[in-house]
Amino acid sequence: MKDLDISLYVPVYNGEKTIKGCLDAVLKQTLMPKKILVINDNSTDNTKQILENYKDKVEILNNKKNLGISLTRDIAVNYLKTDYIASVDADVEIDERWLEKIYTSLKKNNATWACGKMYEKYLNNPCNLWRSLRLLQNWGEKSLLNPELIFGCNNILKTTHINLKNIYKNYGDYFKRNGDDNKLTDYLKKNNHNLYYESEAVCHHLLNDNYFTLASRYSRYIFYGDGLKKKNLFKTIKNIFRHLKKTILWLYSDIIHLRFSLLIVDLFLLYHLIMIDIQKYKNK
Repeated sequence: MKDLDISLYVPVYNGEKTIKGCLDAVLKQTLMPKKILVINDNSTDNTKQILENYKDKVEILNNKKNLGISLTRDIAVNYLKTDYIASVDADVEIDERWLEKIYTSLKKNNATWACGKMYEKYLNNPCNLWRSLRLLQNWGEKSLLNPELIFGCNNILKTTHINLKNIYKNYGDYFKRNGDDNKLTDYLKKNNHNLYYESEAVCHHLLNDNYFTLASRYSRYIFYGDGLKKKNLFKTIKNIFRHLKKTILWLYSDIIHLRFSLLIVDLFLLYHLIMIDIQKYKNK
């Protein structure tokens, strides 16, 4: 499989804590891509300096301004000219056989887009444990044809039967901040493309949240799930009551399942979510 027309790209923004682990794992793959591309989305931390250590092994592009995850993906997918394009987020560490297994499953199942199974790596942190239960980024232990969603954090795309310039041309606030996983999944399903979830293509999430970053992440998911609705006083109050209701359910579930370390996470998350909503209303 050495001569396969496969490339792999990593979009990164302020990834100084995880980009080394990500790239070291990519460079140990049993199936090596023809090209490895890293796009630095105008990071303001030490990401650019860390990437200098890899310039002999990977190609690096630096965005002149911060474009967001989806527009950075646009650049990568339209820049790479291979039949298969794999993508790994900068806070993801793939197992050595990840690319080999995900590519094989894509071919075997005649799929256009496939993703692997991501676990949280640092479950000793209660915030990460909370996220692994309620912001899960895998479909379980069994592989699945045409899952509900292909996760953007780790996947491979077959490009030969799709028009990349039409698909990867997403602009506006949703695509700048949140990515286009849902939109591309819907597009491919509507056009009768097979999707696949390969449970044996394993990777690990290197993210290490605290109460505030977890609340910010969850708040973004709610915001985009609501279709980027603008905040007013009524919607802010409604959202706060929704947070209260969910927190009661989370507390009940964690008590029933003896997850006592998560109780404090539930409560601090509620506090930060309320503060974030109030601040959004003030800034509207």
